[in-house]
Amino acid sequence: MASQAEARMRKLEAEIRRHQNLYYVQHKPLISDRQFDRLLEELSSLEKENPGLASPDSPTRLVGSDLDNSFPKFKHTIPVLSLANTYSTEEAVAWAEKTCEKKETILIEWKVDGATLVLYYEKGKLERAVTRGTGQVGDVVTENARTIRSIPDRLSEAIDLTVRGEAYMNFDEFDAFNEQQGNIYANPRNLVSGSLKHKKSRETALRPIRWVAFEAYFAKDEKLKTDSSQLDRLSQLGLPVFESHTVSSSGLAAKIELLSKKVKKLNFPVDGLVLKVDDLNLRRDLGYTSASPRWATALKFEPELAQTTVEEIEVFTGRTGRVTPRARLVPVKLAGTTVTYATLHNADYIEKLGVRVGSTVKISKRGEIIPAVEEVVDQGKGPPFSFPKKCPSCGSKLVRGEEAADWLCPNEECDEKLMNAIVFFCQRKQMDIAGLGERNVEILFRKGFVKTIPDLYRLGERKEELEAMEGFGSKSVQIILEGIEASKKQEYRRVLYSLGLREIGPSVTDILLDHGLHSIDDLINAARAKGAVEALQEIHGIGPSTAEAIVEQLNDKRVLAMIDSLRQAGLQFSQKIEKSNLQQIFEGQTWCVTGSFENFKPRDLAMAEVKKRGGKVVSGVSKKTSHLLAGEGAGSKLEQAEKFGTTIVSEEEFLRLIG
Repeated sequence: MASQAEARMRKLEAEIRRHQNLYYVQHKPLISDRQFDRLLEELSSLEKENPGLASPDSPTRLVGSDLDNSFPKFKHTIPVLSLANTYSTEEAVAWAEKTCEKKETILIEWKVDGATLVLYYEKGKLERAVTRGTGQVGDVVTENARTIRSIPDRLSEAIDLTVRGEAYMNFDEFDAFNEQQGNIYANPRNLVSGSLKHKKSRETALRPIRWVAFEAYFAKDEKLKTDSSQLDRLSQLGLPVFESHTVSSSGLAAKIELLSKKVKKLNFPVDGLVLKVDDLNLRRDLGYTSASPRWATALKFEPELAQTTVEEIEVFTGRTGRVTPRARLVPVKLAGTTVTYATLHNADYIEKLGVRVGSTVKISKRGEIIPAVEEVVDQGKGPPFSFPKKCPSCGSKLVRGEEAADWLCPNEECDEKLMNAIVFFCQRKQMDIAGLGERNVEILFRKGFVKTIPDLYRLGERKEELEAMEGFGSKSVQIILEGIEASKKQEYRRVLYSLGLREIGPSVTDILLDHGLHSIDDLINAARAKGAVEALQEIHGIGPSTAEAIVEQLNDKRVLAMIDSLRQAGLQFSQKIEKSNLQQIFEGQTWCVTGSFENFKPRDLAMAEVKKRGGKVVSGVSKKTSHLLAGEGAGSKLEQAEKFGTTIVSEEEFLRLIG
């Protein structure tokens, strides 16, 4: 009997996987949903009767579990960068002509409006699914990703592969799910993003998420010369890909026009087109900037617009001191939500548009997140808007910012600046302090209980006073105090970017950690060192303005006093670094890389090997660069290295060094 049950279970597994592929990958279902569910139910029943015969990667296990996920961090092994944007066909064609001087082929894909998800396969099995995160470090959401039926747990071949794609929802499936939930979700993308981070994968499994591949990184050379052939290869392996189009730069405008007309007929959210150089060798030559690949760009479609009237123009001061205007509107429906407020960006923008109270305007939701006033249809009869000369919060005279269009409040004691800094610190993406949303922070700030970030860690001394306040009570106060205590366990990388210092966000934090600045003391010492700005600029990804901001702020007595108070409160100000078992042969050395390589695609993989062995990596060659790894097609960096007497290492020598 056991052999019969086992044979039936293996047969059911194969049949279920085939129908999953037909439905989620090929979009050609052969059976109804109910018929599919019956197959799944039969397999589940047999597994309960014969637990010893159940496969570890059975399709029934893809529905997830009730375990809470802690979402550990993972450093991406591939570039997970954003794309540069263009906003017109003319700009897109100009980019193509400049990038492809020899009229190489351009690959065009839909720009799916979802959430980036990178899959790591080892010997054909899904080992890890990671969100984009900062572009360098993402959240591991493997168990949630396993519930997405268009993601195969096993490829058709036992190969090592990293593939980048987009999680999304079809409009009809989103609408049906949202209706069941009482229409509480604003749009498919937000629901997808939240679902990938759900703490219970069984809940993620209930949501109709799909996933599509758009970029491949094979561990072994597949001898493929174009991106389009790589996408075909992904399809052969059982991964879903959308139809793509190849065209020469001379035919690009016509193809863009044709595809633009098809957008409204699509059943999934698209906010533009992705244009990529198809030739992989040319891509390697073009390389990357610190933020995006030079061989790709995104053509963003014009946003959906709605017309309404401006009832009031308000200005408010943010945590950085930037004074931002916004329009209070006659409520209007746009992109599935009701919009009451829209940003007006800055004083120059208001003057350029000529917007005033009573104006009839068109608004958009760029990226379906921040509504913005785009156009004035009728100015109205109200007087021109006069941007305030003083801070709306503290009355200080405003000063121009680095961006000429910005007006800033220079008062470091401005209530709105201080309060918004605390709000930012407490938010979920920062220190994630439960119970301290914007409303409660404002109440505590106005009451005088919390005037600075360190004051949060003295709130326990006021427990009885807090419990006596209207709208609080013992339970809510306990949640707040427990949230504050829990925040002391947040890792240093999170603490650093939660401080709200200029230019030091998650991405810059990761770059600093990668460079060996593993504690706040390391960073302060680097900012105090002679030639600190120039030294920081040598770190790959740190530009002049970021370097200057780091040095200025970490020599500011106010900032240092805040850090010292938080350190005494028990926050983490050093990062635990896993020690490598590898011999630290590159310790004390500074490496740079140029050219293309046979064994390191992309070449950043070679620099990862340097870091594992104790070396530092920089983006440009200088007198301080000790070694240059030079591959085929090395250019100006090689000339600079020869000029400075830098040790030049070939790929063959490098492989020998790392064993």
